[in-house]
Amino acid sequence: MKNVRRRIGTASLVAALFAATACGGSDDATSTTSATDDLARTSGTSPSSEPDESDESDESDGSDESDGSDESDGSDESTCLTDEVANADEAAQLDATVAALYDELDLGSVVYRITRSDELVATGAIGDSMVGSPADATMHFRTGNVAFGYMGTLLLLLVEDGLAELDDPISTWLPELDVPNADEVTLEMLVRSTSGYPDYVPTTEFGDRFDADPFRDFPPEELLTLAFESDPYYEPGTAWNYSHTNYVILGEALESIGGDELGNLLQERIIDPIGLPATATASTPALPQPVFHTYSSEREVFEETTFWNPSWQTAPGGIVTSNVCDLVVSAAAIGTGALLSGESYELFVGDDVVHLDPPPDTCPEGACRELTADTFYGLGVLMFSDWVAQAPLFGGAGGVNASFPDDDLAVAIQTVAGPDTDSDVNHAMAIWAAIAEQLTPDNVPGR
Repeated sequence: MKNVRRRIGTASLVAALFAATACGGSDDATSTTSATDDLARTSGTSPSSEPDESDESDESDGSDESDGSDESDGSDESTCLTDEVANADEAAQLDATVAALYDELDLGSVVYRITRSDELVATGAIGDSMVGSPADATMHFRTGNVAFGYMGTLLLLLVEDGLAELDDPISTWLPELDVPNADEVTLEMLVRSTSGYPDYVPTTEFGDRFDADPFRDFPPEELLTLAFESDPYYEPGTAWNYSHTNYVILGEALESIGGDELGNLLQERIIDPIGLPATATASTPALPQPVFHTYSSEREVFEETTFWNPSWQTAPGGIVTSNVCDLVVSAAAIGTGALLSGESYELFVGDDVVHLDPPPDTCPEGACRELTADTFYGLGVLMFSDWVAQAPLFGGAGGVNASFPDDDLAVAIQTVAGPDTDSDVNHAMAIWAAIAEQLTPDNVPGR
């Protein structure tokens, strides 16, 4: 069996990504693939100018009909396939870059979309979602920790409403929750991941349970029990470690503050105001049609992972499904603080964690990170070279949802492993870095 920490160590490989960026990437602008390969490891083209008119992806072999999901909400997603790019030459260069990495990385499929302000820069889909069913940009998938940025934004909105304060301790909102340091760990520490709470995902016990049945549900109580089999790594607010545990607790706190289920709060305060017709919260592994199928070799056999249960990734109600057309809009809105006041946005992307002391000896090896001014964690988002991003990885599906506010750029990428792909790596990171080499050469993540 592969090492649990490496194989499913974190859904987004955040801690490892930080380790790579702290060490620095390649200084050679022409060596994008090798540099980002290191970064991600430690963390049939439908070109932009020619939409694929033969798409029959929502008429699959019938396997999707058993997923229990509703049909599409009826919103018109046709522009997702027919939008024209602003600059055909620029789009062709980016399409060629993505296609080259698709081949080089042995990917099964990739969908992507890039915007600048209100203009479409590039978009495309390569490979098959299923045999004989080409991938396209309207296909739905789970967005993983992209929802962490939603949760951070939601928290700040509730603070703006006067319903809570960032320095409220957990015990204020969840007085019955029995977790260590509940009177000291604040809402801000949860969302910034400075609580000191261990992450349950890298534990052997979680890995064994997941391997035995990736379709099973992981209720919050079980996840917290697994997490707190270890003591907190450090005193609250004194260091940084990436931990899903924080977001399981934060989700419950947001429900208490907002007076509603987390899924409803995210839908009403984040998804609907941004205007994301193909995006919704989910309470089961089901996906709306058309489905972007995913595959992985992480259990030592190449298998479909589309309907593996994502319940372990965050709090109930925090699972989100979407497509790249919506996600690029989401990236722009979340990354620029479109829903937030100026003061709240400064907190959202603030670098307070950069000024923490180095990780103490009480942190297990590799668990805690000393962050830098170039690479740090905001309130639910990664800050890479002035990009605001998230980079989920689950079941062979790697993604990037990123915004570069200075140029009003947004990027959404979703990759799926092929039979010969290393499923432990988020290959969307390599594509993102290659795109940044062309569009923001002075701000390339991981370099």
